[in-house]
Amino acid sequence: MSYKLTYFAGRGRAENARLLFAVAGVQYEDIRVESAWSEDWAQVKGSTPFGVLPFLTLSDGTSISMSAAIANYLAREFNLYGKNNKENTQVDTITNALTDIMDLFYKYLLAKEDAKAETLKNVLDKVEIYGVAMEASLKQNNGGNGYFVGKGLTLADIAFFTTFADNVKAVEPNVLDKYPLLNGLLERVGADEKIAKWVETRPKTIY
Repeated sequence: MSYKLTYFAGRGRAENARLLFAVAGVQYEDIRVESAWSEDWAQVKGSTPFGVLPFLTLSDGTSISMSAAIANYLAREFNLYGKNNKENTQVDTITNALTDIMDLFYKYLLAKEDAKAETLKNVLDKVEIYGVAMEASLKQNNGGNGYFVGKGLTLADIAFFTTFADNVKAVEPNVLDKYPLLNGLLERVGADEKIAKWVETRPKTIY
């Protein structure tokens, strides 16, 4: 199977998928549309199943839309989604929580200047609530010194990395100071050889 991932010229909602490819060591075509206001997007939009990016095209002609569906599909294909239904659900729980945080973060990014403080507060308030639960969940697995699920990286850890290392901590560097286990996880994921290589070599974008 070969893969073509299409998204805008940024990390955004496609970065979980890109990191999954990196961790799995699977080659893919990384198609980057300049912006939502570009001529490229006007030309590409009509070919997208739902008129949104990202979308993933498989070599058999199948197209998969929606960032969560793409990430879940790739995680299952690459054995990065847990080993059974219970672990799958644990991954889903963490990734869904992180999606809630990222949805608020995108609102912050798009907010007008006079709304920046309020929208950032919404992000940090959500992190404060969810951080307690994520720290507890991490602690239940190997005392918090490993990963969210099982003995190795899964989509949950990758989504956690993109949410914080790539996004929230860039705006609020101390956001995880109350959560030492989560901070430790962020360092472990970032130190993974394949993730570190991707972060070092990927196109440099703001978000």
